Amino acid sequence: MSARYREHAAPERLRPYVECFWSIAPGETIPDYPVLPDGCVDIVYSPSTGPQVVGTMTRVQRFTLEAGQIQMGVRFRPGMAPGFVRAPGSETTDRLLPLDDVWGAKGRQLAARIGEAKSEEQCIALLEAQLVDASEPGIVQKMSAYIVRRSGQIRVDDLAFDAAMSARHLRRLFLEQMGLTPKHFCRVIRFRHSLPRLRSSVRGDWTKVALDCGYYDQAHFINEFREFSGYTPGEFAALPR
Repeated sequence: MSARYREHAAPERLRPYVECFWSIAPGETIPDYPVLPDGCVDIVYSPSTGPQVVGTMTRVQRFTLEAGQIQMGVRFRPGMAPGFVRAPGSETTDRLLPLDDVWGAKGRQLAARIGEAKSEEQCIALLEAQLVDASEPGIVQKMSAYIVRRSGQIRVDDLAFDAAMSARHLRRLFLEQMGLTPKHFCRVIRFRHSLPRLRSSVRGDWTKVALDCGYYDQAHFINEFREFSGYTPGEFAALPR
């Protein structure tokens, strides 16, 4: 599998909301490229599909990368997309939506301008220019950032207490804005936190990774990992990077 992946830092004004802009240039057609759940929403541009919103994932999704077609996008920090995407989380989770379904004429104009761009840097600059007037982070965004800082290792009742609301009300807000319950979101973030730990662990012994990342034991970790990625930790660690 041959693909050049690059990340581009967000400007200062967007850093509270955006993890990065990114691009990927496959040297050969990759028919089954896996993308794992990470708690993020992306806006992705591909010459074959135009710009799309990729909603928060709860399971691995696989995409075809065509040789010679550079794809690029923006990855919002977990929970921070609503200020820009402005689509209910329940309508985007595990889905790909044409950007013009979300942004209307603004999305169609961006698609046309990106299609005429001469470089990936120009594409990213065009997308960056559209990310303006973010709404002030609300309670879901603040709680999402807190969950990320805690690597997903927090009880929902404690979250609700910190937010000064009932667990039921917090659950409803998360479902409306993110399409995931707080508990499900915590599980995704915990899974994401475990990924880099695999690289520095003794292959086949995932006990320390499991305990460090807040799982009950190795079996719990393996089951959760398989649910989100489609692989066991060992299978994933053996994949080419």
